[in-house]
Amino acid sequence: MLALCLIVGAAWGLGTAVADDVVPSPPDMTVAAPLAPKDAQGVPPRPEEPRAAKAYDTLSTHCARCHQTGRLELPLASGGLSNILAIDDLARDPVLVKPGVPDASRLYDVLETRHAPLDVFTSGSVAAEPQPEDIESIRGWIRDLPPSTQACPVRHPVRPDDMDKMMRDAQRLERDQAGDVRFITLAHLDNACATPAEMSAYTQALNKLMNSLSSSAEPVKLTPLNAGGTVFSFRMSDFGWDARRWKLIESAYPAVLALPVASDVLQTAGTKVPIVDGDWLAAAAGEAPLYYELLGVPEKLADLAKLNSVDIEQSIKTAAARRIAIATSAVTRGNRLIERHPGSRGGLWLVYDFATTSGDQNIFENPQGPHSALYGQKPFKPDEIRAIYVLPNGFYAFALYDAAGNRIDRVLPGIEKPYAGVEADAVEPTTKTGVKCFACHSDGLVEAKDDFKTAFDASAPLSPSRATALRLFGTDSENTLLLIGSRDRYHLAVRSVGIDPNARLRGAELVTGLAERYREGAVFETALAQIDRERDAFLADLTDARGAAAPLARRLLHGVLSRSELERLFALLKGIDVPSPAVARPGGFLHETKSDIGLSMWLDKPRPVSGDLVTVKIEADNDCYLTVISVDAAGVATVLFPNDFQTDNLLSASRPVSIPPAEAPFQLRYKSEGSETLLARCSTSATPPLGIEHDFERQRFTALGNWENFIEDTLVTEWELRASPEKAERARVARSGALRRRRDRGERIEPPRPDVPTDKPLRDGRAVLVLGPK
Repeated sequence: MLALCLIVGAAWGLGTAVADDVVPSPPDMTVAAPLAPKDAQGVPPRPEEPRAAKAYDTLSTHCARCHQTGRLELPLASGGLSNILAIDDLARDPVLVKPGVPDASRLYDVLETRHAPLDVFTSGSVAAEPQPEDIESIRGWIRDLPPSTQACPVRHPVRPDDMDKMMRDAQRLERDQAGDVRFITLAHLDNACATPAEMSAYTQALNKLMNSLSSSAEPVKLTPLNAGGTVFSFRMSDFGWDARRWKLIESAYPAVLALPVASDVLQTAGTKVPIVDGDWLAAAAGEAPLYYELLGVPEKLADLAKLNSVDIEQSIKTAAARRIAIATSAVTRGNRLIERHPGSRGGLWLVYDFATTSGDQNIFENPQGPHSALYGQKPFKPDEIRAIYVLPNGFYAFALYDAAGNRIDRVLPGIEKPYAGVEADAVEPTTKTGVKCFACHSDGLVEAKDDFKTAFDASAPLSPSRATALRLFGTDSENTLLLIGSRDRYHLAVRSVGIDPNARLRGAELVTGLAERYREGAVFETALAQIDRERDAFLADLTDARGAAAPLARRLLHGVLSRSELERLFALLKGIDVPSPAVARPGGFLHETKSDIGLSMWLDKPRPVSGDLVTVKIEADNDCYLTVISVDAAGVATVLFPNDFQTDNLLSASRPVSIPPAEAPFQLRYKSEGSETLLARCSTSATPPLGIEHDFERQRFTALGNWENFIEDTLVTEWELRASPEKAERARVARSGALRRRRDRGERIEPPRPDVPTDKPLRDGRAVLVLGPK
């Protein structure tokens, strides 16, 4: 064991303890938990283990409506999390949960800091908020998880040399067509401990993605090059692609992800990038504009109609088209109109979107259109038009056009309903054509019930305008037959290449789930699986990082980096010049908005030994007020910073603070027993965290007592203060009175500080050093 001993001068001391290697250790070589079984509705069952069952109940009550497929109140899950009730899967997710350490687990943090549920705390929902005992149930469940929860089974990692051999063999088999062969890899996901069930889902997702980008007349299945299904080959011509289309992928592929490929393989392929990561491909090629370019989607709606042998105006005039009117849409702010035109390969489906349901956007009052109307009526005026059509191979394709019929990449502002919250990262981002369409149409076309025929009094005479429009509205049974027939043809196509139409990936539609693997945050093990380095060499790279790479490297060693931060770190370590994550790349799809303070904490000695004097370093990427708490092996908590010797806890952005500072009258010394956790929190608010009252006249380091009791008490107190404004006001008056009396006695009182001004609210930065057997 390792421990940290705090010594002030020679005679006065405060015991604290911190223990664990400062760098991650290799995972235990035991079998990871399988994917949780699902019930008939796709919702994971309640576990039998008491702690897990309590956590399940809390998540079911407060989180499932936004984060569990089968229980969603809106069309799509929020925040890229679709299986929050899959307790075993959740426990294995290192981005959300650190077994044994709830304070280092984002799942607990967002509940404890009242950032979730978003609909309750930011959107004025009437749903009940989590009670203190609910939050404690999540804390207790995570605290009791053993480290083996996220252990990885023994496996031989697939390295670039292995892939070279596989690619070379595949090229030899193709002989004269070797230059037509390209490759996709999932090796980094397998190396990062994906389960067999997940690898199977990833494979299905790739087959669905590629066939959804194909102009071939028949579905085509990717060829696995090894038994583990980690590397696949395909001929571009089988999907109707040529070298120009692959060049689009090559140009978009991040240089930091490019694998070292043998020169003979490159020469035969005739490209600098013959192989790409499958999760990146799902995220990039599954989203406009690359989605449009690979698929060859026409820039004009009229041209798309011609491609599908459809004359939209003529189809409406002859009543060959069929319409379904939706009074209240789950997706858009206004009413909605679905329109099917007969044509080649299953016809063309159009969806007219409206920002409102008033005036010429009310399809019930103005049912004729969109370009003309009879009987002196105004045609309805949509804001945009979504198109769904069937590819030659039976898979669906999607496109989006403005009201004038010009192709656009994303849904126009003000059309869709926000999913939750008002924070930049809480509201679902504006939908772009591609993966988001796959997500809504995971099983093909979505059934819809017509509201037009039932919107009017059946006994009243119809106006000529409504009578003309009514010809386009079929019966419910007719509409159902059209939708079911289209879905059945789609199911035949996907099953022919080994795709289960009902399969999900962590609760999400397959391609969406694979794309989320690329976009999600990364911990050390994820990054190690992605980069071509041995563990010890990569650890050395991170511990020796300097300059702009240093804070990113430190955060990766002990926490989570976003995808853009990870690729920035890779670029810095490899000496590749790439734009800063804060700079949006033209056509890029990683549009991350800063929503919390980036905070990193580390020791000045990466591998201290017993007796070493050490310094704790903390750095933030935004000005903020810092609090550092030490929780020792006995669970006793002490505020390490601020203290009597460092009362000013305002950090300046990118300027690390040291504990202790040079020439300080106290030291931190490593010892060889015990364990400890250091918790850092940095806030734009100058008010200390709830429950912490500094009195440096009496305590040079503020003692908090038993940490679990402290957490429980503050959760209850925080809830009571918010629930009762009167009690909160009494507490404020009492605190002001206590400070006044201390000041009257001549005690030293720190003057009030102003909050840090920001353009938008920022969540507190959190950093945790788990130093010990946990």
